[in-house]
Amino acid sequence: MKKILIIISFWLACANSQELAKIGEEFLNLGNWMVALDYFEQALEKNPRSAPAWYGKGVALCQLGKFEPGLSAMDEALRLDAKNYNYIYGKGVCYEWRGRDYWVQAERYYKRAMELVPEHPQLSHKLASLYQQQSRYEEAIQLYKKAIKLNPDYYISYNNLASCYLALNQPKPAVELYQQAIIHSAYSSQFHFYHHLGIALLADGKPELAKASFLIETAQNPDFADAHLNLGNLYLLEKNYLRALEEYQEVISIDSQISEAYFNLGHLYLLLKQYELACKNFEKYIELEPDSGKGHYFLSLCYHQLGDKSKAFSEFNQSLKLGYHPEPIRQQLKSGK
Repeated sequence: MKKILIIISFWLACANSQELAKIGEEFLNLGNWMVALDYFEQALEKNPRSAPAWYGKGVALCQLGKFEPGLSAMDEALRLDAKNYNYIYGKGVCYEWRGRDYWVQAERYYKRAMELVPEHPQLSHKLASLYQQQSRYEEAIQLYKKAIKLNPDYYISYNNLASCYLALNQPKPAVELYQQAIIHSAYSSQFHFYHHLGIALLADGKPELAKASFLIETAQNPDFADAHLNLGNLYLLEKNYLRALEEYQEVISIDSQISEAYFNLGHLYLLLKQYELACKNFEKYIELEPDSGKGHYFLSLCYHQLGDKSKAFSEFNQSLKLGYHPEPIRQQLKSGK
């Protein structure tokens, strides 16, 4: 082992700047930012004018959250290779990573990169993603469409375009696009495409098809709590209380901090007139969501059914303080009664 380390050390000492930068890139791809940074710095010691080493150093520093020196390193890379669209694009990515306050700069660099290579699908996709995060859905839609036209097999663009349509309350094109994402991807389970499709089908008023999609999702990803939660909600609407109970309990077994599962369980037990169990779940819900007016209101209903008028009044009063006014109460407030 010692001999191997000596040989590696000797080889590294003899390696030129280009070779060291290449090793740094490999460690970047592996997500080992500190080791990558070390190799890029070694490369720069041998050749301070290595644009790839400066760029790699910038990426590694930004990944480590050191944005100022990272962006400065990228500036040096661009000074040495001003027309390299990858460097321009990468600087935009770093500004996006830095946070919402820097998204204007990110947009500027993405557009600069697109001016150099207007037919590059990833650039259109990335700028569209930035717009989507800012709820600029119409602009994002046009860019995702362009990205798909340039690369019809890139399934993430279909998925994100569908999400934009769904955000604009247009479920029909969203359904078609999620289906396209599934068709073009060999990794539908990795990205939860069937769950996304189920959400769109629900929005399109097709609960049976939505249920089928959620069932496929839970088969592919048994530990994905959101799909179990949505299945539970559908079963509850169907009054299939046993299956709803199973799904909500599955959610809690996966993640005991998902408050909605406790609320829905409480509601289910309330329908079944099992008030003690309903009370227990609403109490857990309020423990997780103490400022939820609806939680306090439904807990007050349980206490009322259990005959504890004092607690029922206290919880009901708390729900009003938190601004939760169910329709009958809201009408009374409007009429001044």
